[in-house]
Amino acid sequence: MRSRSAALCVSLLLLNLHTAGAGTLAQFRMVLGDIEMELYDQDKPVTVQNFMRYIQSGRYQDGFSHRLVPNFVVQGGGFPMTHRGTASPAILDVPAYPSITNEFNVGRRFSNVYGTIAMAKLGGDTNSATSQWFINLANNTFLDAANTNNLFVVFGQVVKGTNVLNILK
Repeated sequence: MRSRSAALCVSLLLLNLHTAGAGTLAQFRMVLGDIEMELYDQDKPVTVQNFMRYIQSGRYQDGFSHRLVPNFVVQGGGFPMTHRGTASPAILDVPAYPSITNEFNVGRRFSNVYGTIAMAKLGGDTNSATSQWFINLANNTFLDAANTNNLFVVFGQVVKGTNVLNILK
């Protein structure tokens, strides 16, 4: 029960995108504080473009983290809330664009370690990522295992705000 209530309290808004020399910076505005991510534009171009498309289209607007598993992941990108603060709030599904090609073996390989962001996908379908993402709260290298069809594509890392992640751990 603790993880469910904590997840609902972690509201976020992907607010700013800035292109830096190393990669695009995305800022998550959360109740517990801000997190800044550097996205791996050069190594995971399809994944980063997909993520940026959701941000720029406003589909992540008023989104919240719907899954928190301490010492594992915090996940979002699936649900926004409308009419927040009123008598009739509603939770909707993020309208999904078509799924993208899994880029695990494209460019440099990044492991699912603490502070990285990766795309969530459906069951065992390697090429099923759409809008949902997760931030690793631990070293989850088992998510890199090709023999189990995991291959969750890491496409960025926290560059500022790990104190927020430590609260969620």
